[in-house]
Amino acid sequence: MIRVAGVAAELTELAAEFPGYEFATQRTWDGISIIARRHEGCARPGLYAVVTRDPDEMRRALLEHESAQSPG
Repeated sequence: MIRVAGVAAELTELAAEFPGYEFATQRTWDGISIIARRHEGCARPGLYAVVTRDPDEMRRALLEHESAQSPG
């Protein structure tokens, strides 16, 4: 689970790892969740969003999606 104090650092790290996505936070009943939305500049533009409280789960979801979308 992400802690409030670490949100800015997590968002910065995720943005560096996945430059084609926009990252933000959303307050939920259980705390804070991270949201990722794909930018127009991605290799495969279009709507794709991930919402989770776990930064590692976010990375796995984005990596799986990117590998599934890559030609090949």
